[in-house]
Amino acid sequence: MRTLMMTAVLALGISGAALADPMASAYGNTVAITYPNGAVAKMFVDADGQYTTKGPDGSTMKGSWKIDGANTCFTQTDPAPPAGMGANCSPTAEKKVGDSWTAPGPNGSTITVSIVAGR
Repeated sequence: MRTLMMTAVLALGISGAALADPMASAYGNTVAITYPNGAVAKMFVDADGQYTTKGPDGSTMKGSWKIDGANTCFTQTDPAPPAGMGANCSPTAEKKVGDSWTAPGPNGSTITVSIVAGR
């Protein structure tokens, strides 16, 4: 399950050159990650550089995020990720509440990521 969540995290890069804070659209909202089987994980991104993900199975994962150059990077810290799994980075892209997009998922599948208003 951790691998599934971290794959989904790669799909979340929220920014825009005109925004003072490129992750602002995620704060106080829910990043919904829908897998091909219909299961949904919910990610909560905080302004302090932390995130929490609630898996479809009720599991909780926590970590930190940061913008590193042109990329947004997420690092899982709790529970500890599998050995050799470092930060997951993807190019930062402009997203806002109400947007949905697809991204590569596990085993060649496609996931849908959406920013939903509220937590």
